[in-house]
Amino acid sequence: MDNALRSRSKQISSDDPYRWFARYLLEGKVLNELRGLKDMLNDDPGMITRKKPASKIALLVSALSSKGISSAEMLTKHWAEEDNKFLFKYLKSWVKKEKSSEAKRLWIHTVKKRIARSSGTLE
Repeated sequence: MDNALRSRSKQISSDDPYRWFARYLLEGKVLNELRGLKDMLNDDPGMITRKKPASKIALLVSALSSKGISSAEMLTKHWAEEDNKFLFKYLKSWVKKEKSSEAKRLWIHTVKKRIARSSGTLE
């Protein structure tokens, strides 16, 4: 293996898919219902993929990777079949204090809508 390829392979981590998914989820690019969430955050979700050390990043990425969730479909399935509160406790550390009630309502609405859509029922 040449040095350039070895260097590139070291830069790719096993948690990268979960980092990118977490970033795009918080940016509202994964679930349209969460588009407004980004304005409620106390930090730029871009820091997740820049791999800055922060406990809130580690907790969020670890939660996703421990369940193998890296897509909207996998997240919705997990909400519907296992835990409809999954990720919410990690979201709290990302949200501005004054926006916490608004973010909670948005999150709950999104989860309910996604579960209903996945089961074929309408609200």
